[in-house]
Amino acid sequence: MDASTVDVAVWNIEADGGRNGERRDFALDILAGLGDGGPDVLLQQEAKFSRERGNQLMHATEKRLKLRGFLSAPNPDADADIATAVYLRPDMFQVAEARPRAKPWWLHPCHVTAKLGDCPIPLNLISFHMCWFDANNRLTEAGWLTTQAQLGMATLAGGDTNSYPRSPEPISLPDWDKVTDRAHMVHRTFLDTDGHRRSDTRPDGALIDAEYVDLARHAADHLGQVGALAATAGFDKPHQGGPQRIDRTYSAGGIAAALDHVEVIDNEDTRAVSDHGLVFYRFHRTRLERVLTQVESVLCA
Repeated sequence: MDASTVDVAVWNIEADGGRNGERRDFALDILAGLGDGGPDVLLQQEAKFSRERGNQLMHATEKRLKLRGFLSAPNPDADADIATAVYLRPDMFQVAEARPRAKPWWLHPCHVTAKLGDCPIPLNLISFHMCWFDANNRLTEAGWLTTQAQLGMATLAGGDTNSYPRSPEPISLPDWDKVTDRAHMVHRTFLDTDGHRRSDTRPDGALIDAEYVDLARHAADHLGQVGALAATAGFDKPHQGGPQRIDRTYSAGGIAAALDHVEVIDNEDTRAVSDHGLVFYRFHRTRLERVLTQVESVLCA
C-alpha cells in the first residue's frame, strides 16, 4: 500500500467468480496486483455467491486483499439475490455506518459511510448495479443516487449502469437497427415522446445534472487520459451492439479534484475472469483529505 494514494477498483466480477471460486482466486490475484499491494477500496458487482456458507467468499476476499467487506441487504424477492459489495482498508478508513438500502433498486446497492483517517467529513462509498432490463427503473435508481450528492456530502459511487454516457465519446453508441438481439435493444433503450427508441443515456444525464462527476470523463478532459473512456463490457457481443463504457464511477463533493489516474484494465487475464473490464482509480491522498475537510467548512459558511 502506498500511503500517499487512495486506490479504488470497480469490477463486475461475472457470477462472483463462480459458486465454488472457479475464477475467484484468479480475480483476487489480479486485484492484489493493482498498485502497491492491491486496492484500498473495492466496489464489486455480481457478488452472487458471497452470502453463501456464512459469507465464505466475502471472507476469503477480506483475507486475500487485507480489506474489510460489506454486502448489500438481502433481496429474496428478486429473481436472484445478486449482491453488491464494498471492501475497504481498515487501517485507512473508520467505518461510521453500513446502512441497508433497498427501494427503488432491482438489485440492492451496498452503501458504506467511512472516514478517511482523521478527516471530519465521511465518505459515502456506494457499489451499485442498475437494472438490466428496464430503462425507467434505471432512471429511478439514478434518482436515488442523487440523494447522495446533496450539498455537504462527499460520495464515490461506482458500478454497472447498464446504460450509456450522455455526452459523445470515442465509442459510438449502438446502431439499434443493426443489433440482432432485439430483446437487448429494448432493455438498453427508451421510448421518446414521439415513440422512437433512443439509447438510454438518461441515468448518466440525471447524475451529471445533479453535479456528479463522471471520473473517467474528468480524467479524459482534464488529465489528458483519453484511455479512461475505453469500453468496459460487450467485448464479445456484436449482436448486442459491441463494446461500450457501461461501468462508470461518479463522485460528488469535490472529490474529482483529488483524482490522479483512471485506467480500464481489459486484457486476457481479466477476460478469463469476467465479461467486464476492471476499472482502476487513483486519488492523491493529501488532496482527498483536503476535500474531506473543506466540505465541512462549506456547510458552516
